[in-house]
Amino acid sequence: MFDNFKGKITRRGEILSFKLSWKMVLFIGLLIIFVTVAISYPIYWQTRQGLENQLTEQLRQNINLIKMQIDPSLLNLIIEYPELHSLKDSLKKALSRQLELYSVQAIYLIDSTGLIIVIAGNQESALKSTLVHAHEIANAADDLALSTPLFADRAGNYYKSAFTALRLENGKSCVVGLDASAGFLESTRKLRNQIFSVIAVILVICIGLVLLLARTLTHPLEKLTDYAIAIGQGRNDLPALRNRKDEIGLLGATMQKMHSALLQREKENKQFLASVAHEIRNPLGGMKINAELLLEETGNSATAIKYTTAIAREIERLSQIVESFLTYARPLSANLVVSDLNKLLNEAAADLKREFPSAKINISGQAQARINPGKIRHCLYNLLRNGLEAAPQNPQVNIELLQKLNGIEVRIFNPGTPIPVEIQSQIFEAFFSTKPDGVGLGLAIAKSLIEQHGGRIDLDHSDADGTEFVIILPE
Repeated sequence: MFDNFKGKITRRGEILSFKLSWKMVLFIGLLIIFVTVAISYPIYWQTRQGLENQLTEQLRQNINLIKMQIDPSLLNLIIEYPELHSLKDSLKKALSRQLELYSVQAIYLIDSTGLIIVIAGNQESALKSTLVHAHEIANAADDLALSTPLFADRAGNYYKSAFTALRLENGKSCVVGLDASAGFLESTRKLRNQIFSVIAVILVICIGLVLLLARTLTHPLEKLTDYAIAIGQGRNDLPALRNRKDEIGLLGATMQKMHSALLQREKENKQFLASVAHEIRNPLGGMKINAELLLEETGNSATAIKYTTAIAREIERLSQIVESFLTYARPLSANLVVSDLNKLLNEAAADLKREFPSAKINISGQAQARINPGKIRHCLYNLLRNGLEAAPQNPQVNIELLQKLNGIEVRIFNPGTPIPVEIQSQIFEAFFSTKPDGVGLGLAIAKSLIEQHGGRIDLDHSDADGTEFVIILPE
């Protein structure tokens, strides 16, 4: 049973460790992302905005210079006589020479109706800019160069446009358009990618460091969990705890003090119990002798025999209870010898056969262990008796001796009535019993004596298939 309990606590400890580690990872990861983005994104945006503003100013200056080099009279003739293609070609060549001079993608002229008169350079960007920026074109003034937001062509290339009005001699006007490639976006895009790369690298490094840090916290917590499990088992071979100066160290020191206090209290309780049992045992012996003398004095009459026999029976029962108290309270003596467990089991089975004549006690396997034979025989007797009492109609116990790496394993199984689930965690507690006349020391004595041998006893399972106890003894 305690193995199941230990497994639950261990799994909870692992889950706690997992949750703690990944909670720290999640928190630190989000914090790093937030801080990095909060710092780097404004830098990226300001850099992009600064470059865009610089391109805007350059476009305004360039369009004013290009505007000054366009001959209004020539442009007026082209508008008046659109069939004069030679004049249009001449103007287009003149504008084409300006493309390289001002590092622009397209220069184009738009009449008052919104139709393009001539295009020099990238025709696609010029046509799209005319469609996209109709509002800016309509609002272009004589001495004010309007810039537009970025736009992209079908290939995904970004451009920025500027427009200004050109006054002609006949009072009419046209609009000069200028497109420039937003090449700075490639630089800012690289900057953005570099920022993301730096964030990813920092995130990976920090996650590794956080997991390492979390391990330094969860590993001591797992040790404390194992320590608490060992205390719950009543073991003396507790895992060592490192001396730490932090809160975990303080918790470990507190648990050690608690364990020492529990041991001291248990020792005092056992000493008190042994003292009381000793004080009761002597009067019981006197009572038994006086009952026998009373029987002789009454001439062994039938009535006297009846009552003195009842008195003797109750005295014997009290003596057994007192002996159980003494067995539970007495520390184990050091006289341990290598003994045959199969022999001890057969002796206990033979004693029980007298009380349970129809009982089936099956013993398989051979094993030897360094034990106190009398104490272990007492433990085995109690366990076998409990198993036979669990199935009064068909008393049966199966015992298997196994040689394991961690010691000698004794498995005691009975197919009788299972132990209720709600009390399975209490069956090894002293003075806990479900029997009306039980003292509740049988399993507690077995647990105490086996643990004093450096072993362990657990309830492996108790269900509809039956009940099985497991004893592990060192070789």
